[in-house]
Amino acid sequence: MSDQIFASPSNKKISELYNRIKEESLIPQPDFQRKFVWNRKHKEEFIETILKGYPFPEIYIAQSGIDVEKIETQEFVVDGQQRLSTIVQYIEESDDSKEFGRLVKKYTALSEEEKKKFLNYNVVVRDLGDIESKSIIEIFRRINLTQYSLKQVEIHNAVYDGEFISTAKEIVNEIDQAIFPEFSETELSRMYDLHFVLLLLSTVENGGFFAGNKEIETYIIQYNDEYENSLKIKKSFLKTFDFIKKLDFSNDSIWNRKSNYFTLFTELYYSKNKKVNIIKEKLKNFEIEVIQNKTEDKEKNEYAKYYSYMYAGTNSRQARITRSNLFKKYVIN
Repeated sequence: MSDQIFASPSNKKISELYNRIKEESLIPQPDFQRKFVWNRKHKEEFIETILKGYPFPEIYIAQSGIDVEKIETQEFVVDGQQRLSTIVQYIEESDDSKEFGRLVKKYTALSEEEKKKFLNYNVVVRDLGDIESKSIIEIFRRINLTQYSLKQVEIHNAVYDGEFISTAKEIVNEIDQAIFPEFSETELSRMYDLHFVLLLLSTVENGGFFAGNKEIETYIIQYNDEYENSLKIKKSFLKTFDFIKKLDFSNDSIWNRKSNYFTLFTELYYSKNKKVNIIKEKLKNFEIEVIQNKTEDKEKNEYAKYYSYMYAGTNSRQARITRSNLFKKYVIN
């Protein structure tokens, strides 16, 4: 198998790859590949690369068995499905579609000579040969393997560049980093601040709490191409962060903990009638009660219950709801 894997790549014209995809002798998106996530800008920039005759990275394909009766083979795209899927979409796009036509001309608007040039473009393809499905998946993993394990937010940042995640980045860039909860230098270098804002954004869009981070990618994908609430949400987020900055709690305050800051932000975001001095005093009193009652029975003492959810299972849906309810009871109301 190794001789096939490291065989020299060959050139395949776009017209040949397109016809093979339509004939289903080449499958552009096997089950193990990630969801198609390019937005319109990505797609048009890629098509522009082809129209200008610039090269792009090679595509990996592999044969998965052979039908000895029909003497037919089927090949899968091991790496490059987004590029091939974009090419197919570009060629087949209807005149009334808006996927292309801003940065590049629609395929139907190309001259005959431009179409010939596009279809004759040589794609560099590396054929891995006839290998088992497990080996195909392992090769895909290794092709996309980074030097160290990426945190989920780094994967999101690398894979997606749409409207939702861009809104989160703008918020991060426009606020004073000093008013964030406690993040170490390492955490900041790994974009934990961006992840935190994405979590807050997703919670707002979800209209309620969820466990862990499981809905973040849902909203990144959903609002990848367009995020109509972007300006409104961004304005409200910056306003809430500014309000928190005015509270000016001490460095050792419990409100600097990520779990508590999450509760603090979400509840202040939704609260309409809030005054800095009143909220600051209530936060101080609530913190004192929580610390003083931390060893009490959490089933009988609400302050002790809040304290327990500051440290144990902080990202569970139950913990978030419990902290939220108690925060509203003792601070907002």
